[in-house]
Amino acid sequence: MRESTQTVQSVERALMIMECFTLEKPQQSLGELAAQTNLSKSTIYRLLTTLAKCGYIKQDELTQKYSLGFKLFNLGAVVAGNISLRDTALPFMKRLCDELSETIDLNIIEADQRVCIEMVESTEQIRNIVKVGQRNALWTGASGKVLLAHLEEAERRRILDDAKMLNQLTIEESVLEKELKVIRKQGYVLSLDDRLKGSFAIASPIFNHAEKLIGGITAAGPIHRLSEDRKPFIIKQVMYTAYKISEAMGDSSAKSRYPILMTL
Repeated sequence: MRESTQTVQSVERALMIMECFTLEKPQQSLGELAAQTNLSKSTIYRLLTTLAKCGYIKQDELTQKYSLGFKLFNLGAVVAGNISLRDTALPFMKRLCDELSETIDLNIIEADQRVCIEMVESTEQIRNIVKVGQRNALWTGASGKVLLAHLEEAERRRILDDAKMLNQLTIEESVLEKELKVIRKQGYVLSLDDRLKGSFAIASPIFNHAEKLIGGITAAGPIHRLSEDRKPFIIKQVMYTAYKISEAMGDSSAKSRYPILMTL
């Protein structure tokens, strides 16, 4: 318990130090930081040294003053990008949920996993439930496979090689690669009884202004609501939603990525 308290205290102190840096005063000396935090200079120095080693703090060799490192800029860009995607996608997700009466979720890749960052839940009594923050492997379920399929080849290869090395890959690689090729060609993936028994999921990728994959949209529900008559409609609506979100995110070539929409 004591060790846990010390660890939390160290994190709190490190964050306290970083919060001292402002737009008005982006550079701070050791003494200035000590005065603002009421911490000893030796404690601050140890924390600054650790933060600097990890890239979160940098020190000017001439003035010896400290400032925030570019590692924080990179993390901020990730957060800003996800917030932008989430804010942009949510109105389209709500509309799709109203049209299909199925649960709609928005997913990204983070730390080589599929992560749900937004969800609009179906109002049907029997429905799929997806938790925001939920993580799953990229090679299971429609939400993961649609992201894995549209990654650049080198990145996809790295993820699969790492998974094989750790004995985490739950599907034969040659079978998976064939499936991913089909997904890329058709612009969507349909899974039945894949990650969750008794359910279906249909997912389509989302791209940004640089034509880079940034996420995927998924509609999921109980398999008994996926009749052969209804299936083409759901696929088309999911793909259309992915296209509209991509377009809103600045992808000028968005429609060409969704073959089923080319006749619209």
